[in-house]
Amino acid sequence: KARLMGILSDSTGQTQEVIERDTDRNFYMDAQQAVDYGLVDQVLAPPKPEEKK
Repeated sequence: KARLMGILSDSTGQTQEVIERDTDRNFYMDAQQAVDYGLVDQVLAPPKPEEKK
């Protein structure tokens, strides 16, 4: 568990204490919150459908 906390801390920029607190309970976030937290680099939007001619 400590190794995983270290990996997540290094990857996200969050402290190990924050990671441990957030993984100790249900911690839900939306896509933008995941970006802000450092879990993901970016969120991709689906391509817009092409207009029919």
